[in-house]
Amino acid sequence: MLSSQIPVMRTFIAVALTCVAELVSAQSVTIDNVPAHVEYFRIPDQPLDPSFTTYSADIDVPFSQLGKTGITKSSLIDQYLVLDGYKKVNSKGDVEITATIGDFTVWSESTNTHRTKTKDKNGKEIEKVSYNLEVKYSLPISLQVYDKNGFMLADQYISSSSDTRTWTSVSYNSLADLDSYWRYERPNRLTQLQKELLSQGMNSLSDELNKRFGYRKIKDTVKFETIGKKKHPQYDEFQKNTQIIQDAFKLMSADKGLEEIKVKIQPALDFFNAAAAKYKSSSKDDTKMRHICLYNQGLAAYWMEDFDQAEFFANEIQRKDKKDKDVKRLLDVISNTRESLAAAHQTSRHMINVASRT
Repeated sequence: MLSSQIPVMRTFIAVALTCVAELVSAQSVTIDNVPAHVEYFRIPDQPLDPSFTTYSADIDVPFSQLGKTGITKSSLIDQYLVLDGYKKVNSKGDVEITATIGDFTVWSESTNTHRTKTKDKNGKEIEKVSYNLEVKYSLPISLQVYDKNGFMLADQYISSSSDTRTWTSVSYNSLADLDSYWRYERPNRLTQLQKELLSQGMNSLSDELNKRFGYRKIKDTVKFETIGKKKHPQYDEFQKNTQIIQDAFKLMSADKGLEEIKVKIQPALDFFNAAAAKYKSSSKDDTKMRHICLYNQGLAAYWMEDFDQAEFFANEIQRKDKKDKDVKRLLDVISNTRESLAAAHQTSRHMINVASRT
């Protein structure tokens, strides 16, 4: 009788252990990320004199060069020579910007011959010859920036004559076909290559100009943390509160203040602050839960531009884990943002309008 009960007991114990293992697995913590929208003005690498509010712009380019493309000088100025955050004036701005565009040069037009060998079904070797055209070309573009006192702020090449590009045509089976194609195609193709290189170069010039001196509006996404496993008993609570932050951050605009967002995210920050106090042990799961709570508060504080508070929460994580890469990045960003704001004589990356000082 006793021996017949042993298999039943073993089965019961195995089922019980399986249930315990599944429960422990469901409650173990994994960290997932959720995206949140942010928008702000990027602080320039080389902030201008705080008294400067205006700029003027010009392009130095041979008329014959633009005449080939159908692009006008004024359209290039309007599209590319824009100093974000500053007011444009026709002449004698606080900052004077000049783009210099040189000659579009075709350095070579060479024919390439390609030979490939195959075998037919009888094993006979067949050589196939094809030809294409390779064009090497360049367009020098440079940027000069002076202030109203004649002090040079920038003088650099965006591209030089030695920065050659290469364009390759489709292949033809005979030189005669390739020559016929190129006689017809050459004028349009060279004009198209010039326009493309001009557009790319002026885009790079605009990016460099504003990276160094402008207040360019940036839209980006940052990642808050939450519990990854849906079976975790607190999954829904954490999701609910990260969602509060996500929804509030959708309101962020570079042109508006942050007060409304601060009010809307406060319930979520209160939740994470209270939750962090519950996870005091050094176990892996408690460490992860505490990380989620503290990191979310720190990241939110950074974007609300309370840098002292952001630093506090980041340091709280580092007290337990000095090698945490996410926190190290956050601390670096906090430090860099503080320094850039101070250098630009700004207190916020929102509601910046240099031109309004005129």
